[in-house]
Amino acid sequence: MTRFFIVILLPFLVAFGTETVAMAGTQAEAHATAVKKRPTSPVKVAPAAERQSTSEVTVEVLTLVVQKYLEREWKQKVATVSVTVLEPAESVVIPGDSADFQVIPGPSEEGPGRRMFRVAVANGKSKKTLQVVADVTAMIDAVVPNRFLKANEPIDAEDLKTVRMRVHQVNHPFLTNEREVIGMSAARPLPPDVPLRAAFIRPPLAVKKGDRVLIEVQRGGLSIRTYGITKSSGQIGQTITVANLDSGRELTAKVVGPSLVQVEF
Repeated sequence: MTRFFIVILLPFLVAFGTETVAMAGTQAEAHATAVKKRPTSPVKVAPAAERQSTSEVTVEVLTLVVQKYLEREWKQKVATVSVTVLEPAESVVIPGDSADFQVIPGPSEEGPGRRMFRVAVANGKSKKTLQVVADVTAMIDAVVPNRFLKANEPIDAEDLKTVRMRVHQVNHPFLTNEREVIGMSAARPLPPDVPLRAAFIRPPLAVKKGDRVLIEVQRGGLSIRTYGITKSSGQIGQTITVANLDSGRELTAKVVGPSLVQVEF
C-alpha cells in the first residue's frame, strides 16, 4: 500500500521539483539580466583637436626678437646692438604650438640703456602682450685721426682709421664714414684717436693769408685780370680781402677757386 502511494506521488514530486528548479533558474537569469543592465558612468575623453596645447617663450627668443627690432630701427646709425633681457627671467607659457612676435613701437624713440619693450605674441585668435625689460648696448665705428693734425691741415685717407666704441644715444654726434672726412681740413688741432665730429672738420681752404692770387675784375661784359696778395684765408664761396699788387688798393673779393678770386663792380 505504501509502495503504491509512493509510486502514485512520484510523478507529482518530479513535476514539482522540476518547477522549483525552473523557478530558481528564472530568478538567476533575472538577477544576471539586472546586473548587465545596470547603468555605468561614462568616462569623457576630449578629442585631440579640443585639447589646448601650450608652448614656452624662452628668454633667448625674446632677446632675439628685441635685438632684430632694434637693428632694423637703428640701421646705418650704429654698427652693432647687444640686448640682455632682465625681465621676464624665466620662460613664459603661451597657448598654441607656435606664435608670431612683434615689438610695439613706443611713443618716442629711445636710445641705449635700460629699456622696456612691449612684445605682442599672436597665435591665431589668441593674443598676448609681454612686458620685456632689457639692457641695450649700441656700438659704432667712429672715425679718428691716427696722427696729430694741425689746424687747416688737409686730411687724407692715410690720416684716418676707425675704432669701435660704445655710444649712449642713437643720434650721436660722431662721424662714422671716412669718405665724409677725406679731402676736408682740420678746423682745429686734432690729437690722434679722438672721435671726429662734424664741427672738427671743414672744407679745405682754397687760399691762405699771404697767397699770391689772380684777381678777376668783372663789370658787365668787361673782364680785367691782375694779381694781388690775400689779406685773409678763405674757402670757395667765402669773401676775403685782397690787395692789388700794382696799386696797393685793397678789394673785397669772392674766392672762386684755388689761387683765384673775383671782384664785381
